[in-house]
Amino acid sequence: MTSPAKKRIPQEERRTQIIEVAMDLFANKGFKGTTTREIACAADISEAIIFRHFATKEDLYDAIIAHTLEKRFRVWEQEEGLLQLPSDLETSLRTYAHAYIRRNRKDPAFIRLMLYSALEDHKFRERFLEAYRSPHLKAICQAVEDGIGRGDYRAINPRLTIRAFFWALLHYCIHRFIAQTPNPELDDEEAVVDNLVDVFMHGLLVQT
Repeated sequence: MTSPAKKRIPQEERRTQIIEVAMDLFANKGFKGTTTREIACAADISEAIIFRHFATKEDLYDAIIAHTLEKRFRVWEQEEGLLQLPSDLETSLRTYAHAYIRRNRKDPAFIRLMLYSALEDHKFRERFLEAYRSPHLKAICQAVEDGIGRGDYRAINPRLTIRAFFWALLHYCIHRFIAQTPNPELDDEEAVVDNLVDVFMHGLLVQT
């Protein structure tokens, strides 16, 4: 008996399939650790079909970067349309923290891609940082600056302070969703966010 012929799918659909299969492999093995042969095997196609859509492996990398950023930005635009930050800084920090954690719980592969990119000196991370500037982090940074101007907060560097807050959230997400470190305390997201916000707010306030 002859094996059934493989179903032909439209060119654009095939291209998207290759990108998504490659993304999954890159997120688990890294950019350099994944071969086109492995991508072809996972997609159940020949390597020739991959190179029909992407002239080189680097072209495939570029397509993955563009596809990932577009997909991620669509999610962020939807969230940012719904996420209205409150006027007070403490609630704003808490609201942003929960939104960031929720986003990475849904898509942990994104953090994996960022980490592999940083380790392998690949341009994925660089392109992402160039393209994305969170309007919510900007608003929070401005709130810190305003508080300093009013004399409510200590004269610290607002940008470094907000980056430290973001890095703490990123570190939590890496341990929670990537490393999956067994720690019951990490499962209580509300307690983690409350503690982080409390530490930052007390660190900002002018001591009387």
